[in-house]
Amino acid sequence: MTGNELRNQELGRHEEKVDRNVEHHQAVNLGEKKRGIAAANQNSFVARLVNIVYFLFGALELLLAVRVILHLLGVNADNGFASFIYGLSAPFVALFASLLQNPTPGGASVLEITTLIAMLVWAIAAWLVGRLIWLVMSRPR
Repeated sequence: MTGNELRNQELGRHEEKVDRNVEHHQAVNLGEKKRGIAAANQNSFVARLVNIVYFLFGALELLLAVRVILHLLGVNADNGFASFIYGLSAPFVALFASLLQNPTPGGASVLEITTLIAMLVWAIAAWLVGRLIWLVMSRPR
């Protein structure tokens, strides 16, 4: 021990080493916090965008479900509501129209398996688009 250390010990004093880089560490922590806030803000925007995509695809799924129910019930295709639903949903099932024969259980009733397949494909597409948006646009925290 040095003379100063012995004297401080006799007097009951003790010294602690002070980190001279406190200001530097605080500046680094502040920068990390700012980056974290920026990442959180961007990820909030990305989450909102993904929710909008899921909402739009959900509306499409609902439209296709109504189409399946109307065909299954055998409603009059000349009815204004039915023709509106059929016309609005036609572009989304056109890709699958010739895939299978739709069974007709009896009367005017039709089980549109092709529309059910379209619903499955569009649901998978919605999930893929949502994941792609997250992968491309989100920032790690």
